[in-house]
Amino acid sequence: MNDVAAALGLDDEAIERRKAFLNFTTDDAARLRELNAMLKAHTATFVEHFYRHLSEFDETGKLLSDPATLKRLQNSQARYFDGLTAGDYGRDYVLDRLLVGSVHHHVGLAPSWYLGAYANYLVDLFPEVQTRLNEKGQDFMAAAQSLVKIVLFDVSLAIDTYIAARDQTILGLKNHAEVVFDSIHAGILVLSSDLSVLSSNRAFRNMFALSRNEVAGRRLADIIATPALEQRAHEVARHGAEYRALPLQLETVTNRLCKQVRVTLRRIASGSGETDILLVVEEISAEERLRREAESRLLRNEAMLRQAQSVARIGSWSLHPDGRGGHVLEWSAETYRLFGLALDTPVDYPLFLARVHPEDRLRVDKAWRDAQLGKPYRVEHRIELDGQALWLENRAELEFDDDGQMICAIGTVQDITERMTAEHQIEQLAFFDALTGLPNRALFQDRLNQALAHADRHNLPVALMFIDLDRFKEINDTQGHDCGDLVLTEVARRFETALRQDETLARLGGDEFVVIAHKTDRTGASVIAERLIGTLAPPIAAKNQHFTLGASIGIALYPEDGQDSRQLLKHSDIAMYRAKTTSSGFCFYGAEMGHELARRLEVAMRFNDALNEQRLQLHYQPQCDIESGRLTGAEALLRWFDPDWGWMSPAEFIPIAESRGMMTRVGEWVLNTVCHQLRKWRHLGHTLNGRVAINVAAQQIEQHDFAQRALAIARSTGVAPTQIEFEITESGMMRDPESAMRVTHELVKAGFTISIDDFGTGHSSLAYLKRFPADKLKIDMSFVRHMLRDRNDHSIVATVVAMARSLGLKALAEGVEHAEQADSLFEMGCSEAQGYLFGKPVGADDFAARWFAAA
Repeated sequence: MNDVAAALGLDDEAIERRKAFLNFTTDDAARLRELNAMLKAHTATFVEHFYRHLSEFDETGKLLSDPATLKRLQNSQARYFDGLTAGDYGRDYVLDRLLVGSVHHHVGLAPSWYLGAYANYLVDLFPEVQTRLNEKGQDFMAAAQSLVKIVLFDVSLAIDTYIAARDQTILGLKNHAEVVFDSIHAGILVLSSDLSVLSSNRAFRNMFALSRNEVAGRRLADIIATPALEQRAHEVARHGAEYRALPLQLETVTNRLCKQVRVTLRRIASGSGETDILLVVEEISAEERLRREAESRLLRNEAMLRQAQSVARIGSWSLHPDGRGGHVLEWSAETYRLFGLALDTPVDYPLFLARVHPEDRLRVDKAWRDAQLGKPYRVEHRIELDGQALWLENRAELEFDDDGQMICAIGTVQDITERMTAEHQIEQLAFFDALTGLPNRALFQDRLNQALAHADRHNLPVALMFIDLDRFKEINDTQGHDCGDLVLTEVARRFETALRQDETLARLGGDEFVVIAHKTDRTGASVIAERLIGTLAPPIAAKNQHFTLGASIGIALYPEDGQDSRQLLKHSDIAMYRAKTTSSGFCFYGAEMGHELARRLEVAMRFNDALNEQRLQLHYQPQCDIESGRLTGAEALLRWFDPDWGWMSPAEFIPIAESRGMMTRVGEWVLNTVCHQLRKWRHLGHTLNGRVAINVAAQQIEQHDFAQRALAIARSTGVAPTQIEFEITESGMMRDPESAMRVTHELVKAGFTISIDDFGTGHSSLAYLKRFPADKLKIDMSFVRHMLRDRNDHSIVATVVAMARSLGLKALAEGVEHAEQADSLFEMGCSEAQGYLFGKPVGADDFAARWFAAA
């Protein structure tokens, strides 16, 4: 107890001072010793009575429940009672009384009960003391005062001990609380209602690298520069709001340190009755930030997935065990929407299958059963939704156990209506003709290959029919392509109506069609060809006009005319060209036709080489005045000498060149060669009377810039356009009369002269003829040749000459070989002629030697 005494400052001097304050003197001690002798016999009774009184109260009685404890306490109390009046009140007495106070605090007896016990002492002692003193005739009052003084001295010592022990406990608890407060991992601030800091723990200060002085007593806004935190704290202080784990980014005012934290704010009651605010700050670790970011990304991704599913019209579904041996089917929101069902609709496989288009159910069900056997699950099907058929694609991955039984499945369903529509459109563009809707060349080729493969397996014939429309080009050239398209559409419709179900019609392009006839021999093909040609007998109406067309059909039979599609198409094409010369309108392929085609191809190739290598030649035939025989001009005629074949007939290579689209190049070569020859003759001092006539192909007239190109060639060689005459055939002129008229007017304006060649062989209209700026009509040799023996030819020639005169045109007869022909022509009024009578076509040097020397 010396430590307790020292803690209370109870040295000998302090003990005496405390006694002096109580006016406790040696007389008091003497009187108490006298009482001690008188009261010894009363000790046992007093202790028994005292503990009987204590046992009547729960707070004290619970300490006396054990008899052994009660006996020990009674003995201790007897010693204490004896010491109270023993008269020795020095340091040992004080230490003993401090021990009593410490024991009472230890057992948890409150001071009020302690004081009550001392009151019981005095109440019980005074009557006994008074009795004993009266018996001896002593003064009771003085003894009572001494007894009160020593009791109060004991009480003060016990209470001091009690208080000291309690303070030590409180200090210990306070220290413990501070240790705990500073040991908490989360940062803590206790704020007053005006948001001033009342206390802070070490975790908060360390979290933001702050000292105690930078925090204590400061306002929250002076520590943390985060308005959102101050706003929330005011809401807690004013309205009792409470926030838990609120995510914030806090930044300090002094060092601008930023932390991602969770904040908890709530009211707490202080000891003074004020309402304080508890602020708990938990720093979000890097791991937690990563986790939160991952969770946030996951939520965003899930939202994006839902949005993407909605945008892409892709739903998902899963099939998983239900714990009872079955499976549960779950659909995503987009899957419900795709199938047109409410989100709360219970779904199962029968419901799904019922939503599938009836025509697709068997196929879809088979795909699912196959998937349960391990095959891939991918199936496209239709559903009926709002009266429209939509296309969906179902895919799934299935999981199986070791016994091969399905455990679960995860799948997707996608709206592929747009894709299917696009694929259909692409298929239409790729395999069907945009104008007629018929199969195009690509699809025709595929179907022909299939037909031949089937025919080969079953030993069946196939007929391939190549159709080219007669006179269709005239419609395009004269009426325009819009009108031509209308005619082609009607032709396709008529052909379709003439064919049976197993006969395939396709359009290759332009006015070319093909028919594949399955199981069809020569006889059957003839019947089909006649039917097709017959459909064109009635005129076709288009744009308020009526057109009569014909058809030329070439037929090749499988397998005798070709073993593959390429050969059959080639041979039917060859037969089609031969059909144009027949009266029936159709022709079967023959082997000899192949030789003719080969010859044409070889001629075309060699002619093209000769053109490229400048091996073509020009021969010049004189045009003369019939009466005098004087030279009036010359016609440049194209000649070709092949090293292997010799001289080639223009009647053979010119049509081939025309069909190959080569005449524009040929025409420019001829004009350029003629201009160079005229310049050469001029340099040699030769002057040609009249002009050099050059044949112009229809392909050249159809070029919009033909006049400009011709003028450029003439100027580049220094030849006047007035030295050139362009001969345009009557048929070429009528292919596109308006275009021909425009081009010929431009030629005449440039200085060139126009003549109409082979007049009388075509179908020109006099209305057009009189509008053409022609200078001359050339009477075709087919009429001149027999004019002296054939009255009709003679009449035609006379008519042409008369018509030329009436139109103000010159007339020149071609093919004049006899003087009698010349005389007859002169009598009709024809003044010029060309033919063997005057001279054959010869090379430029021979022509110059013959005609320029004579001049």
